[in-house]
Amino acid sequence: MTTLLFDTSVFICHLRGEDNRCSEYLQQVVWGTLTGIISVLTVAELYAGERLSEDGERVVDALMQPFQAVEIGSDISIQAGRLLRRWRRSHGIGAMDALIAATALAEEVAIVTLNAKHFNFIPGLVVLNPVAE
Repeated sequence: MTTLLFDTSVFICHLRGEDNRCSEYLQQVVWGTLTGIISVLTVAELYAGERLSEDGERVVDALMQPFQAVEIGSDISIQAGRLLRRWRRSHGIGAMDALIAATALAEEVAIVTLNAKHFNFIPGLVVLNPVAE
């Protein structure tokens, strides 16, 4: 079964009802046709929403249930630092995106994101944009 790392943007797209294709990707994880993983940073970003109510937290809890959260250890941190050093000036990659990209590289999986331009310049990283397919 294919394993994919999901970026926060796909969850937000689904929660806002912006594009059914985001929801369809997430639904494949629920159905078990895809294995979904997320960075612990994505977990933090989903719970950081200023307008997130208690009911909204329950929705996020249920949405993340079938996903495995990947911890950020020293290997991922080192790789993220290397990505920042290499791409910060030329492509403007930030620390969060570098950590998420490093997680996908460490797990040897593609990343699913609506922000492909944040990642598509990184060698060896496969980037999938559900709304562009």
